[in-house]
Amino acid sequence: MDFTKLSGLGNDFILFDNRDNHFSGDERDFITEICQRGLSVGADGVILLEESAFADFKYRHFNADGSVAEMCGNGARSICYYAVQQKIAPTQLSFEVEGVLYRARVMGDQVRLEMPPPETLEFNPGIVSEPELKEGGFAKVGVPHFVVFVEDVNRIDVMTLGQKYRHHTYFSAGANVNFVQVLNKNTLRIRTYERGVENETLACGTGSTSAAIIAAQQFQMTTPITVKTNGGDLLLDWKPDYTPIYLQGPAKIVYEGRLFENNQVSH
Repeated sequence: MDFTKLSGLGNDFILFDNRDNHFSGDERDFITEICQRGLSVGADGVILLEESAFADFKYRHFNADGSVAEMCGNGARSICYYAVQQKIAPTQLSFEVEGVLYRARVMGDQVRLEMPPPETLEFNPGIVSEPELKEGGFAKVGVPHFVVFVEDVNRIDVMTLGQKYRHHTYFSAGANVNFVQVLNKNTLRIRTYERGVENETLACGTGSTSAAIIAAQQFQMTTPITVKTNGGDLLLDWKPDYTPIYLQGPAKIVYEGRLFENNQVSH
């Protein structure tokens, strides 16, 4: 099976062109296996590009543990970049995620993605107990995110605190956890523990979006807002009613390869 390795600011994905319907999406064990770093290709998730009846293509995303991801900002930007490079879609394109239409524009290696307004936006749910954390809020921008503010993200135990709040009973389906440092009125620094990956990732598009929205409310920040991740910078901008939210940053094709039945890789 041929595949393409994509990266959106270090969020890395294994993409299969599934327009021939080779995959059903029920291959959880297979997805978990090939996402293992050191033992297979290794990635934060798997992307399937499929035919759509009303958009340039359909996008399905699976986390590294095989679970379905409702949306992934960096994954969406990466598949858009891939689709343009492969001439599957024009530079101004549309794609489908679970029946919802999204739009994007690819400008060189930069992808500007139109995100929907938050489905849920709650401030200060009252669940944080650590004095070094200042509670921000909960936002669902495709996927659920819990945002907390810190003095210095480099001094935070992302794994321990991320696991704690990712499984907190306040969140019915769990949540990604974003640790955010406000640098100035237009700039944030972020580290994210991702649900489904069950680890810290180098970047998170929906997490950066959630963090920017909540920080703008709590600290009177003005857009555009730059969000600095361990993998690079994302730019967030929106209209007053959040329709739409613009998420922009680079994406790239890392390599193309061939995966064999015994899970050996050639590239």
